[in-house]
Amino acid sequence: MTATATFDTLNTTSKENMRRKIRHALTQKSTSKFPYIDIHADIFEKPENVLAEFCDNFRDAGGKLIMCNKDNFVDYLHKLIVGQRYATILNTNHSISPALTKRNLNYLTCIDSHQQVDVAIVYSDLLIARTGSMLFTQKFSLYPSVRNITKDIIVVAFQKNLVLDIKDGFQLQQERNQGILYDFVEIITPTKPVNDKGEDNYSPLEPRFILLLIQ
Repeated sequence: MTATATFDTLNTTSKENMRRKIRHALTQKSTSKFPYIDIHADIFEKPENVLAEFCDNFRDAGGKLIMCNKDNFVDYLHKLIVGQRYATILNTNHSISPALTKRNLNYLTCIDSHQQVDVAIVYSDLLIARTGSMLFTQKFSLYPSVRNITKDIIVVAFQKNLVLDIKDGFQLQQERNQGILYDFVEIITPTKPVNDKGEDNYSPLEPRFILLLIQ
């Protein structure tokens, strides 16, 4: 008479029991526990007000922002220069030259590495709301970088050039330049450096950015 083998779970070892459960699980079909992920969707939620997003992030980073419009822009610029007692001005944006001349403000259009100026006026092509950053190219300036010129930088920018993210900025540049990006692009987020005493410590390496944002 042939003996019949029986499976007694009480007498099996824990290792054998574990293997049996694994084999059983592998034979069962299960639905995915992970939801569908859209890899093309934006990582961050879009803010309700892009302008407010930029202003908050720019100021939080350490920049000074002055809102103005085309009619009072020159008044704000003149008030800023006189109020800060800037004696030597470097103007890299030729479109502003007539306004400075009309207000009897003397300025330079270029300097060499040995010259020092109190303030430089530069133009920002784009503003990035997500990071409170400014994008510069050599379209409006001969200088490869807005850093290392002086410790105070007056930036002129238009609200129409405000974008949410850097990818939106590059896309806008391509649209305006027939699909071509500039050879040189510099993106700068303002900082607020302090010394050991907790006092502001701006320098050409870490300048103070004063943005005149024209609405």
